[in-house]
Amino acid sequence: MRPDRILEGKVALITGASRGIGAGIAQYFAQHGAKIALVARTLQPQEGMSGSLQETADTINQKGGEAFCIQANIADPEDRTRIIPEVLEHYGKLDILVNNAAWCRFIPIWQVTPKQWHLAFEMNVIAPQTLSQQAVEHMKAQGEGWILNISSATSDLPPSTPYDNESRAVQFNRDGHPTLYGTTKAALERLSAGWALELSPYNIAINSLAPVGVVLSEGAMALNNYSDADHVESIATMAEAALQLCSKAPSLRSGLNVRSIPLLESLGIPIPEKN
Repeated sequence: MRPDRILEGKVALITGASRGIGAGIAQYFAQHGAKIALVARTLQPQEGMSGSLQETADTINQKGGEAFCIQANIADPEDRTRIIPEVLEHYGKLDILVNNAAWCRFIPIWQVTPKQWHLAFEMNVIAPQTLSQQAVEHMKAQGEGWILNISSATSDLPPSTPYDNESRAVQFNRDGHPTLYGTTKAALERLSAGWALELSPYNIAINSLAPVGVVLSEGAMALNNYSDADHVESIATMAEAALQLCSKAPSLRSGLNVRSIPLLESLGIPIPEKN
């Protein structure tokens, strides 16, 4: 097998694949030989909105890959139930599941409404759990599989007293209000580690991956105006790190909650240039 076709013969399902990290991972996996099932709410291009499933699929297909679009609302439990069956009906198998779709709002924690709380957990924790449940029985039957949950560095615990008000970590955790989002991602990382251990007898890898810096996806730019170039990371970095976690033997790489750049550095892989 050619090194650049390491996913030849594999089928990968990517959620949140209409733009940003999800689209980047989908395109990169297709370049390496995988057939791709794309999931998001936005099927066709819409005025005033960047990115759609069709645009991601067109990019893949124009480069000689193969992509299949599933329009679905990941936050809707009923809508989620049809995603895995549609992939299996279309491709006949599923080797890789990338749970990338997420709901993110940076809100002072004392202002978070019950609706926002439930939506954050529905999208960021419950959806990956239920999609993994649907995928894993098929992966068990075929004897291997890879599940990758996309997390966030906001899952890291903030510093405790005495607070250094000049510290970037203190400033971000105090003024950036990442507590809601970070709480769901911390839960996702614990969930991933538990899945990995419990599924270790079945040759299925489960890992979580987070960027070290801000990835300037369309969604991130809509929420915040980032100008600190030292804390910006390319989508290509996440795509390469995702490939490393979804292409190696499950017995070698599972149960990891890792950050993109340290992972690539530990493997001796050059860091892609920033966008």
